[in-house]
Amino acid sequence: MPGLYHICYLSVAKLPALQPTPEKGFEAITAAAIKRNAASGLTGCIVFTGQHFLQVLEGSQEDVEDTFGRISRDNRHTDVRVLSEGPIEAREFPEMAASCDGDKSLTAEALAEVSAVLDFPQHQLHIREIRTLLSVITQPSRNQDALLAG
Repeated sequence: MPGLYHICYLSVAKLPALQPTPEKGFEAITAAAIKRNAASGLTGCIVFTGQHFLQVLEGSQEDVEDTFGRISRDNRHTDVRVLSEGPIEAREFPEMAASCDGDKSLTAEALAEVSAVLDFPQHQLHIREIRTLLSVITQPSRNQDALLAG
């Protein structure tokens, strides 16, 4: 499908803004996002670790940028950092997926490691790298992460 675009970002959750609990707040966010994104033809993936949001949005450039603009102004998170953006040839996430792993501190640690690695502004991830990254950090059991280990 021509004209596809993506943005992937990492942000820090403002836990007091996620009511009544961070997990319930995330559920509310994803329920509204799935409905709104479907109406705009957007797909992607969002992961909430209890401390961070990591999200990929895919669709037309206009819809992705409009949605990201709204998201970046949302008071439920801060320190929004784009990890990757640009045209894509095909959707990596043909359906909207969500994961809440707030009780798995290892996932939050993995995102902190990723954040440290990506502190160089010139580093942009390819959409396939993001898909691999999301697969790795959302594994149910992860004793050692080969992607992030040295």
